[in-house]
Amino acid sequence: MLYLVSDVKYPVLYLSSGNLINNHTFIHPDRNLNSNVLIIVRKGTLYINQNGVNYDIGPNQFIILFAGQRHYGYKPSEEPLSYYWTHFIINDPDYKYYSPSGLKRNLEIWNAGPTQTPFTKTNYIMPEYGTLPNNNRSSLFFVQLLDTAKRENYAATYRCHYILSFLLLELSTEALFMPDLTKHNIPVAVVNIIEWIRLYYNQPLTVQGLAEMFGYNPTYLSSLFKKYTGYPLIIYINRTRIAISKNLLINDITLKVHTIGKLCGFQDEKLFMKVFKKIEGITPTQYRDTFSHKHMNK
Repeated sequence: MLYLVSDVKYPVLYLSSGNLINNHTFIHPDRNLNSNVLIIVRKGTLYINQNGVNYDIGPNQFIILFAGQRHYGYKPSEEPLSYYWTHFIINDPDYKYYSPSGLKRNLEIWNAGPTQTPFTKTNYIMPEYGTLPNNNRSSLFFVQLLDTAKRENYAATYRCHYILSFLLLELSTEALFMPDLTKHNIPVAVVNIIEWIRLYYNQPLTVQGLAEMFGYNPTYLSSLFKKYTGYPLIIYINRTRIAISKNLLINDITLKVHTIGKLCGFQDEKLFMKVFKKIEGITPTQYRDTFSHKHMNK
């Protein structure tokens, strides 16, 4: 496991991108490239080896294939497989690779030094692989990248460079810091409820029910949640559901809008439409139409 660290003063250089869709047996080719490749799996499992290590990359997981390192499919994917991919070059001449212990030491050195802009905000810190939260924004930015690339005839424009740079910053944040909530002084109870919502967002969830389950007064629990997440509990539940519905709207065009609402915990289609529009400013159908054009390959 390595971390690629690069100064944010240097936007990455976008080369190409796409959405691989394969409904038959697929095995990744054996290659050693002079560019990096980011892959986020949407469906199925990608079996790939990098630098002698086997990785099984499933839905909502990613891998960065580093420039100059051999990678290849170590076994075929038998089930339908779909993933986003983009090739890019690090523009920072002084970028580095860190082991987990090396990165930790570097962060500790910064923490012991004088007050300054945080190391984590002045650098891309890209893990070799990882898992993204179900409501991750990285996939949404990936769709924006694909849409922009298509609109610009797949040329490597500055717009693509900067969208990809922002995507990698977002991925760094989600992969490194979103799962580790306990390090930000958030009470364990709030962390546990966040995890419960992440797992059971499609089930009936109410403030009263969660308060009883975790032993809290409903009013106190909602205010506690707002203090540490910025949202009252019911709004946090709805925002989680809407974030997941956005992924379904753009990643599975075979699902009808009302079906997506039910899959995300909204039994009332009108309520789904109302909550979605309140949070996003447009309807689910308008959102799907906005991000309907993507470059696909097999």
